[in-house]
Amino acid sequence: MMHIVIVGGGLVGAAAAVAAARQGYQVTLLERGAAPDHQPVSQEWDLRISSVHQKNVEWLEQLGVWTQVDSAKYFSYAGLSVTTRDRQTVEFAAADVAAPRLGVMVENDALVRACWQVLREFENVTLRAETEIKTYELESQHLLLNNDETLLFDLLIGADGANSAVARAAEIGMRGWDYDMRCLLAIAEVEQPLAAKTWEVFRAEGPYALLPLNDHLACLIDYRAEAVWSDASTEQVEQALHETFAPVLGAFTLQKHASFPLRRQRALRYFDSRGVVLIGDAAHSIHPLAGQGVNLGFVDVQTLMSALAASELRTALKTYERKQTLVNQQMMRMMDAIHFGFRSEHLLPRLAVGLGLQAVAKIKPIKQQIIKAAMGWS
Repeated sequence: MMHIVIVGGGLVGAAAAVAAARQGYQVTLLERGAAPDHQPVSQEWDLRISSVHQKNVEWLEQLGVWTQVDSAKYFSYAGLSVTTRDRQTVEFAAADVAAPRLGVMVENDALVRACWQVLREFENVTLRAETEIKTYELESQHLLLNNDETLLFDLLIGADGANSAVARAAEIGMRGWDYDMRCLLAIAEVEQPLAAKTWEVFRAEGPYALLPLNDHLACLIDYRAEAVWSDASTEQVEQALHETFAPVLGAFTLQKHASFPLRRQRALRYFDSRGVVLIGDAAHSIHPLAGQGVNLGFVDVQTLMSALAASELRTALKTYERKQTLVNQQMMRMMDAIHFGFRSEHLLPRLAVGLGLQAVAKIKPIKQQIIKAAMGWS
C-alpha cells in the first residue's frame, strides 16, 4: 500500500488527506500547528473565509466532509454582480442555469475542522499535529521529524502554503511578483437584511466587495495600495469602510478586521522525481479577486488523485503537472487581466472591458457559460 505523507493540514492538505484515504492509501498528515479540532467551536466567524463553488461543494459531499461542516458557518449564495469603474453592471444568477445556488461562503476553520473529524474515522490515517520536519532526505524518501522520529514515504505532498518548505527541500523554484496592494477583510453586522448575493465594484484605487455570511452578517473586502492599509489604525479602517459601504448597506457594526498583501506566485514545476508533488498555494497563489484560490487547490487534489488511480506514480505526477499547470496558469492570467483591465486609467482597456460586459449581459449562451464556469462546470 502506497504511503502518502501530506505536509500542511489546512484546507487543501486536509481535503487531500480525506481523498487519499478514501482511495485506500496509507496517509500521514503533518500539521505544524495545533489540531484544528482541539478547541471548542467559536460562535463568531473567523476572518479566513472561502468562496467554494458548487462543483467543489458536491465533491466535498462525496468525500463525506460537507455534512460535518457547522451549518452556522456557511451560507449559500445564488447571485453575483460586477460593476466597472464606468458604472456598468452585469448580474449573474444561479437561476439563469436552473441551479439553486452558485456556491457557498464558508469559514475556513469550520471546513478544516470537518475534514479532521472525518479523518479520525479512518484506520489508514495518522494525524500528527504540532509536528515539523527537521530534515528532508528525499533521495532515500524519509523525513526526520522534530521529535527525532523517522518517517518513510512513497509520495510526499506539499500543501504547506506559498512559503512551502517542501518546495524548498525539493529545490523547486518560484516565480512571481507583488501587486503593491493589500486586501482588507472585515466582519460586519448589518442592520438591513442581506440578499444571498456577492458583489464587487471596481474603482481607481482598487475594488471593494461584499460576501454574505448570513442574513445580517457580511464579510467586507476592500483592496487598496499597500501604503494605505499597512499602517491604518482601527479608527481609520472603520471610517474608510463606512464611507465605502454605508451608502449601499446602511448602518453596520464592525466586529473584526485584518489585511494581507497581494502576491502572485507559481512553482516552476509541480513535482520532483524523488516522489514529491505540490498542491494548492504551495504550487500557485493567485490574486483573490474571484475567490478561486481554494477552488484551484481542490481541483489540484481531484486531478492528482485521479491520476494516481489511473497509472503508476511517476506517470501520474507528470499527468497531474501537465493538466494543472495549464488550468492554473489560465486562471492566473485571467485574474491579472481583470485586475489591470478594470483598474486601468486608459480608455482603450476600459472600453474593451465595457464592451465585453455588454456582450455578456446581452448574449444568453455566453452568460450561461460564465455562470457554469463560476460554479466549477466548464
